Amino acid sequence: MTALLRAELARARARPLVLGMLLLVLLGGLGLVLTGWWSTRPPSPAQVEAARVALAEQEQVVALCLEAQAQARAAGGPDAEHGCSDVVPSLERFLPQRPTLAAVLTGRLPTFGTLAVLAMAMTAAGLVTSEFRSGAIATWLTFAPRRGQVFLTKLAASSVAALVVALVPAVLTLAGLVAVCALNGVAWGVDGAWAVRFLTSAVRWLVVGLAVAAAVHGLAFAVRHAAAVTAVAVWWVATVESALPLVLPEAGWLRTSTNIAAFVEGRAWYWVPVCVTDPTVPSGETCELASHAVGAGQGALVGGVLVVLMVVVGWLSFRFRDVT
Repeated sequence: MTALLRAELARARARPLVLGMLLLVLLGGLGLVLTGWWSTRPPSPAQVEAARVALAEQEQVVALCLEAQAQARAAGGPDAEHGCSDVVPSLERFLPQRPTLAAVLTGRLPTFGTLAVLAMAMTAAGLVTSEFRSGAIATWLTFAPRRGQVFLTKLAASSVAALVVALVPAVLTLAGLVAVCALNGVAWGVDGAWAVRFLTSAVRWLVVGLAVAAAVHGLAFAVRHAAAVTAVAVWWVATVESALPLVLPEAGWLRTSTNIAAFVEGRAWYWVPVCVTDPTVPSGETCELASHAVGAGQGALVGGVLVVLMVVVGWLSFRFRDVT
């Protein structure tokens, strides 16, 4: 099985799809680096001059306030307080606020995570459906007739390819954001607690990507066409993600997006309308939204069940259906 896996990895490495997905994620990461540079860039000379003018005006206001306060105290109110010292004038208060490195990385992690998960899913789907489209899967089975081994080695190869598609751009994007923040001279705002939270979220995004890639791998073996995989994904978004919470709000915990958010962030919420009889209103009842929490464990359980189900369906389809 090791030789079979090496062969699968070599074939995956030769696929233009993998390189294309990697470049697309890298392009998205470049966009995040550019937005990071834009949000952390130093103030322009015009902004500094405007801040100095505003500071001078504020200092004048404070001086007038102190003068009025002194007059009030001289008139017999030694305890008179006008709040002149509540705000200390400083140039930084009038300059554009720049985020810290920690804020830049935290704010861009969900965007990059979503992009990476989509690319990992597309990589897994493309590696499988291309085998059926070209007929290479039938030829491959003549050399490795055990379909279970073929299915598992292709799953492993797809997972490795998906990891490469996500990790290489992630490292380069992280390096780019750190370099941009260092060049622009913003505060780091990084401590041990933040680093643990950030790394935990990043690893969980990676786990989500691998889980989605495995589910798509099984789906691709079941439907065998990229268009069919896309159609199933669109149907899922339209029904489970969009329509189901509207028709049956109590089923909000089934949404994939809710469970992913719960797993990555530790907790997610969905809302269910609760109505009570109220004769004082024309409709006869008053409704309000009640929040329900989904924990990380529940999100992992629901997502894991879905992934296992898709993998089993794909394996059964591959095991018992003709590949020609």
